[in-house]
Amino acid sequence: MTCSSVAQPPEDALAVGVRDLIAEAKGSDPGSITLSTIPGGASRETFLAEAGDRRWVVRRDPVGAPDSFAPLATEFRVVQAAAAAGVPVARPLAFEPAGGRLESAGLVMDHVSGTSVAPRVLRRDDLAGARRVLPGQLGAALAQIHSIDGHGMEGVPASDADPALAACALWEGTLDEVGEPLPAVEAGLRWLRLHPPSPPTRERLVHGDFRLGNLIVGEAGLAAVIDWELCHAGDPAEDIGWLCVRSWRFGNDDMRVAGVGSLPELLDAYEEAGGERPAPERIRWWEAMGNVKWAVICARQAQDHLTGTRPSAELASLGRRICEPEWDLLQLVPMGEG
Repeated sequence: MTCSSVAQPPEDALAVGVRDLIAEAKGSDPGSITLSTIPGGASRETFLAEAGDRRWVVRRDPVGAPDSFAPLATEFRVVQAAAAAGVPVARPLAFEPAGGRLESAGLVMDHVSGTSVAPRVLRRDDLAGARRVLPGQLGAALAQIHSIDGHGMEGVPASDADPALAACALWEGTLDEVGEPLPAVEAGLRWLRLHPPSPPTRERLVHGDFRLGNLIVGEAGLAAVIDWELCHAGDPAEDIGWLCVRSWRFGNDDMRVAGVGSLPELLDAYEEAGGERPAPERIRWWEAMGNVKWAVICARQAQDHLTGTRPSAELASLGRRICEPEWDLLQLVPMGEG
């Protein structure tokens, strides 16, 4: 949803499909649509659609996309529910199933101005004010997300028992599917499985990938929460632990929350907005699990490149990053225990 893009020929078949969907959603023809690719998404294709000075965003499943992500139909419903709960989002306009006017499954949403490139958020002078207010805004947004009962939502995965042990099983199984030996991850998973937090008092909607790279940030701070493909019902502390993973701080290691603030700042705002404040050890467990998750995702996406499923220099480069979450995982779990 940033403005950096690579132009494609106007009014090709995809552009015509986007134009038709916008016309149906808005009740009027927007005119000729020009599409350009928005780089950065490793799991789904994202396009900027323009008609004069009006803009929209299109998300679409690429050919050969893994099936472990929430279907775009589910993502469409979840974003609608998040908007109703007060979460700042890019308003969804239309969903089209596979084989329709977007070729593969896809959705069209309003464009939101700002940047989702984390290093820019953390470094640009014009976003200094945004950085000051972001910890509180992120805490409030998470509380709004976690106010939603994901169990009653069609297509949203749920653990149905213990989210922590379900996460262990999910990422252990995914690692087995990749087939690459990652001893540090396997050792961390063993400790996490032996020392899970108790199940939460209630399972709520979890974004599953809540970090700066999936947020639109403008000069006033948080403008939209995007990319909901890992959403599920689970432990709200999972989103908080994931936001604290060191990989998302981009060098601002003294600021535990996404490189912009402290955990107390986030939790104070979260609690004030109605969230149930999790214990520190619960957040630490989910932060450790977040490093398992990121290491396995890097391995899986690199494997997609190596097997030719989705040839991509970006996916290949993620294989070189596996060592970072492995190191952080080993710093978070006391390996002498259990």
